[in-house]
Parts: sequence; C-alpha cells; structure tokens
Amino acid sequence: MPRFKSIRCMFSMVILIILATTTSVLASQEGELYSPSENPMADLETTLQQAAAENKLALIIFGANWCHDSRALAARIHQEPLQSVINEHYVSLLVNVGNLSEGREAIQSLGVPIYYATPTVLVVDPVSRRLVNKGNRNMWGRAASINMQDSVEYFTNIAAAGRSALSESAIYSDEQKQLMVEIDAFEAAQAERLSEAYMITGAMLQEDKFDDQIWSEVGRYRNSVAKDVDQLRAEVNARIADGETGIVLTYPSYPAWSWSTDVH
Repeated sequence: MPRFKSIRCMFSMVILIILATTTSVLASQEGELYSPSENPMADLETTLQQAAAENKLALIIFGANWCHDSRALAARIHQEPLQSVINEHYVSLLVNVGNLSEGREAIQSLGVPIYYATPTVLVVDPVSRRLVNKGNRNMWGRAASINMQDSVEYFTNIAAAGRSALSESAIYSDEQKQLMVEIDAFEAAQAERLSEAYMITGAMLQEDKFDDQIWSEVGRYRNSVAKDVDQLRAEVNARIADGETGIVLTYPSYPAWSWSTDVH
C-alpha cells in the first residue's frame, strides 16, 4: 500500500507539472505578455539601442492584458510564420498601458501624443528615432480581426521599406510642413482631451465597474480622432501633389462628453 501511495503521489505531481506547463503555454498563446514595468522609458531605450546595434527596426506595441485585440497581437507575433518575420527584422517591446495610465511618457517620446487604441503599434527607426509606420499605425486597434497573412504582409512590407519610408517627409514643401505642424497641434489638443477621459475609463477598469455609455462614447471619440487625423494628413499630401497652394484645412469638431459641457 505505501508503494501504491508513492506511485499515486508521483503521478499527481506529474499531472500538476503538465497542467502548470499547459497553463503557461495557453497564457502565452492568449497574449498575456504585457508585463508591468518599473521604468518603461528605460525599457524603450534598451530596445532602441539593441535594434540599432542589430541593424533592425524597433517594434513597440502599447497594449494591455485586459484588451482582446492586444492579446491577439501579442500572441500572433510569437506564432509562425509571423514570428520569423519579427525575429529577422525587428527588436520588439510590449509596453503595458495598465489601466490606460501607463506608458504615456514612452509613446510621447516617439512623437505620438497618446495611444488611441490598445494595441497601438509603432515601428521606429532606432537611429533617427522616427516612426516608419506613421500613416497606418492606427489600424492595429482592431488587431483581433486582422488575419495572419495580412499581419505577415504588413510587417514584411514595413521591413522592406525600412528607413526609406522616412524619406517622404524629407521632401515636404514649406507649406506641407506647416500644415503637418498644424495637424499635429490639432491632434495634441484632442489627445489632451482623451487623456482626461482615460482617467474615467481607467478608474472603471481598476474597479471592474463599467458604464457602457461612457466606454462607448470614449471609444467612438478616440477612433474618430485617429481616423480624422490620418485623413487630414492624406488630404494635405493629395492637394499638394495636385499643385494646390494656400490650403486651408477644415477640422472636425466633436460633441461634448456626456459628463461635461466642453465641445471640441
């Protein structure tokens, strides 16, 4: 009987080890990879330095474990065939935004005023510290609906363009540059407003108490701003290319928050 108990005990231990390993693998597959950091800025600097040393691009993903799209992308970059593309061309860093209150300094240091979505994906040239994917970075807010093939194509194409993707802004006309500065100022103002809203939705996340109306309201706003800013930049490029000068842009306005009286 003692021998039987010993065998049963060993069998139970093996089962526990298998379950623990399986749980760990499943967590990885589900994208539970956004770990809290004491110093996101130091993590970012290390990533950029490593990317520069290896002559790769830096892939910085701002996301959260509570976010379905963030988990989907975090899992996908560790799955083939995308994993090989990432390993060959990128040094990656996952920045945990927590309850929408972390990682602000890190993303602002890369010239982006705020993350509009989780995840927000930034591809950075580590030498110039400039964005390579500025024109289409916001698409990853719907990462869970982007399939593996499209993901592979996106990161393969970005890697192929590499630093040459930065040359477009280098040949901007003076008017084009001024209009882009104007759009940046508009975006910064909206980012400040969104930051205030994140204080409310972040508290909801922390307390696990959700107001669907407020959450939807903030979601619509941040999605609209991201889309509108991209469209404004595309409009400037198209009108300049058509030879137009003296361009005056029409900026969108947004309704007041239901909990305040401001209008933007």
